Amino acid sequence: MEGSVNTKVMRTIYSCLLASLLLFLYAQPIHASEPIWTMEQGLTIKALSISEDGELVAVGTQNASAILLQRDGTQRFEFMANNVVTGVALLNDGRMLVTSDDRHLYMLSADGKELWKRDFKKMIKNLSATPDGKLAIVTLHNESLVHVLDEQGQTLREIPISIAVKSAAVSPNGQWLAAGAANQYAYLFNPAGELQFQTPLEGDILHASVADNGTMVVGTSSNKAVLYSAEGSRLGELLTKDKVTSVHVTHDGEFIGVADYSGNYYVANQGGELLWSTKEAGAGQQIRFSKDGTRLFAGSDKGAVFQYEVGAVLEQGKQAAMVKTVVQIAAVIVFVLLAALLFFWLWRKKPYILHRLWKSKLAYAMLLPSFTLIIIFLYIPAFSGLIHSLYDWNPGARSEFIGLDNFRRMANDPYVTKGVGNLLILIVTGLFKALIPPLIVAELIYHLRSKRSQYVFRTFFVISMVIPSVGMLLVWQDMYDPNIGLVNQLLRMIGLGSLSHPWLGDPNTALWAIIMMGFPFVGILQLLVMYSGLIAIPEEVIEAARIDGAKSFRIIRAIHLPLLAGQFKLLIVLALIGIIQDFGSILIVTGGGPADSTYVPALQMYFAATKFNDLGYASALGVSMFAIIMVITVINMKFIKTNTD
Repeated sequence: MEGSVNTKVMRTIYSCLLASLLLFLYAQPIHASEPIWTMEQGLTIKALSISEDGELVAVGTQNASAILLQRDGTQRFEFMANNVVTGVALLNDGRMLVTSDDRHLYMLSADGKELWKRDFKKMIKNLSATPDGKLAIVTLHNESLVHVLDEQGQTLREIPISIAVKSAAVSPNGQWLAAGAANQYAYLFNPAGELQFQTPLEGDILHASVADNGTMVVGTSSNKAVLYSAEGSRLGELLTKDKVTSVHVTHDGEFIGVADYSGNYYVANQGGELLWSTKEAGAGQQIRFSKDGTRLFAGSDKGAVFQYEVGAVLEQGKQAAMVKTVVQIAAVIVFVLLAALLFFWLWRKKPYILHRLWKSKLAYAMLLPSFTLIIIFLYIPAFSGLIHSLYDWNPGARSEFIGLDNFRRMANDPYVTKGVGNLLILIVTGLFKALIPPLIVAELIYHLRSKRSQYVFRTFFVISMVIPSVGMLLVWQDMYDPNIGLVNQLLRMIGLGSLSHPWLGDPNTALWAIIMMGFPFVGILQLLVMYSGLIAIPEEVIEAARIDGAKSFRIIRAIHLPLLAGQFKLLIVLALIGIIQDFGSILIVTGGGPADSTYVPALQMYFAATKFNDLGYASALGVSMFAIIMVITVINMKFIKTNTD
């Protein structure tokens, strides 16, 4: 009866833990939507502006048109410039500012008539204006100035930045000016042009936006949208899956919208925590909030304009911090309860276990740091990867459960399919290199008559371990250089210059050039394992074979190889793990190229995690490689028999 009660308690606690975990991993559903409007030509949406009530949408296009739409996609008017429209800004009274590569700034009436225009003599690349139209800023092609304009388009002041300006924006209340420059610095100014702060960023700055309170968001080519306060402190960052093409911050600075080049659109809070995302066809080009932040509009390079109702998401985001805190507290309470219950159960049912633990407390205390580090840095990440392979994973933010979609995606990933073919070649050649050359060298050293000679040659091979593997890779990379490399130079010296070749630059030879690196393939670990196995063979067995007339090759075949089966089993497992997991040599030498000729699945996993921030897909790739290694290891352990099996 008591055992039944304990079992029920344990089940209840585990259920609480599972519920907490599910709550923590819960993700906002993501749904693609139909565009509210699409260009017939399907050209890029170059600019976007939303009226404060969210009912009107101004669109600037690659085919030199500025179009005013109603929220349902109905077109009100179309204005044609003489070149690509680079900026649009809707004003409260219905007027619209338009800039173009035809070097003009236009003011249009509410019905699309031209009221005035100004020629800037250079292509205009950025436009931003306050909703009342009293302040606007423009930047020109390859110019290091931010031009601050009045409501008639006349220059109030010019803010110098010393290098070409890539993006600029003014806050809705006109109190802040943000700019990003070609030197990868972001700047925040007051309306008088006085610098408030400047900060360096990683990657090229592609777009910037600023809120009424001075909160600035900057999108970069390094797949990040970074937020700063008006004082210059870093508030947070949002990691995207491709380079950021557009950013926008709500008037109050609480939330940001981000578009990236892969067609992903994101909403995050001020700390950079992802609240919502979706993906559409084509590259994302523009993103804008309505004034109250309840509607989000986006434009793509396919000429499509999308609208999303995100008010509920933003309201949920305001409660996210509180929910996260509650979940963390609940998880701690559950953990403490589980630990207390386990201790109580051991104390009541298995007191001798606690006695033994206490008796050996010093040994366990000394082992505790090691086990703690192993659990934290090995087991927890491994189980995390297994779980998150089933998610569109966004660390620190919301992640969507997508089941086996990441695994299905592998079958259609050309880099993975190409990498699997390359990996099979690397496995076959890698096993040969890991077993045959070390075995031959170990046999040669073993058969030396002089113990001193054995020691000298063994030491000679082991000394090479001091050479860093990265150094070895760089040496081989230089040896393959098509102009000054040792390989081509030797071919020319012996009269075979016609065979000289850009070995790493040709898709047909790059993989084989990587395979040949490390010749003659005498791995030190493999050599020592083989040699230790040979010297462990009893001399009586060898002498008995010689008395029976066996020669050296017969002894190797009939005695050495069978008794080295355990060493072969170990080296095969280690070699398979190393080959399947390794991408460092390919990353350093070829980066997966030329084209995709040297790609392997592990390299695709690395790029998915670090370059594209696609951590769920990277986890799925890692889990798949683990499964393959596990299957091969089990087969190896089952079918390769050792002398003790």
